[in-house]
Formats: sequence, C-alpha cells, structure tokens
Amino acid sequence: MKIISFEGCIGAGKTSLTNYFSYELKIPKILEGYEKNPFLKEFYEKKDVNLETETTFLLIHYYQLKNAINQNMGDLIVCDFSIEKDLVYAKMNLNQGQLVIFEQIYNHIINEVGIPNTTIYVDLSLKILKRRIFQRGRSYEINAEHDYFIKYNDRAKDYFRNYANSKMHFLNVDDLVLDPDNPKLCMIRELIHGVQNNG
Repeated sequence: MKIISFEGCIGAGKTSLTNYFSYELKIPKILEGYEKNPFLKEFYEKKDVNLETETTFLLIHYYQLKNAINQNMGDLIVCDFSIEKDLVYAKMNLNQGQLVIFEQIYNHIINEVGIPNTTIYVDLSLKILKRRIFQRGRSYEINAEHDYFIKYNDRAKDYFRNYANSKMHFLNVDDLVLDPDNPKLCMIRELIHGVQNNG
C-alpha cells in the first residue's frame, strides 16, 4: 500500500486537497482526527499539557494508519497529514526529558506503520495563512499567538526539506483553487498519477 500525504502549516489546504483528489480519482483517504485530541484546546491556552497533546496526536495517527493497513484499503491512500510532522511538533513543544519519552514511542510506531511514500508540502504566504486560520473559525486557533504558527511553519519546512524520510515535493499554492484546470492542481494530479504508476 502506498500513502501520499499532504503537509503544510495549519490552514494550508491539506484537508481540502485530500478530499478533492480522493473524490476525483476514487482513492481512499485518511483525514486527521484532530477533534479527538482532548488536550488541544488547553494546549493553545498554554496549560501544561504539551506531552499529553503530542503523544495523543501521535497515537491517533498511529491508530488511523494501522487501521488503513489492516483493512487493506487499497493500493493507494491519500492523507491530510504525515506522521513525520509529529516529530516536528514534539521537538518544538517538548522539553528534553519529554522528548526522550516521545521519541521512544515514535520510533516504535514508525517501525510498525512506516512513513508516507510521498509527501506533497503545500506552502502558503503568511498573509493567506492568517486569513485561512480566521476563516476556519476555530476559536483556540484564532486566539493563539500567530508567532506560534510562524515558528511551526519555519520548522516544518526546514524538516521536510532537509530531514524527511519520504519523497518530497514542494508547491507554493497561493494561486491554487479547486478548479480542475488550475495549473497547480494539475501538477498535484500528475504527481499522484506518478506515484500510482511508478511508486
């Protein structure tokens, strides 16, 4: 089974692209169950739940990927997250002792479910990202410090450019719209076809 993941900052359009191509190309999908993390709201309120938040996200992703593998959902799956981003968040939000605990769990999970074959990193300008976050209407994101999202965006791009273990493709999507003839959408479609045909 091959997995194509969309990655990028919060509000970059990962879920919209996953839904779009799953429907258009009749490919099974996995959508991140962020709403299942009971610590997220408290995390954005800066309460002391960093380890709980990051390990819960990791375990949610593990559960989703393990189920997809066990259910043999198909030859190709599109996904609106890469499990590798859990390591980026952990290194940003955990102290050294917590990170040791997290990495032990992370390494075990990666050995079991692997990483995406291909990750498409969708990058947006900061101005558009801020607008997207506001349009999503999640109060805990709107009220969070924007410096946090900038910091994550910078660290995520650095990680996925220089350290990611999956095959990477980077696209600026400031001009992307969900129109079948949009040039950026066509580029993504060709990337997906390439993975389908060649791995």
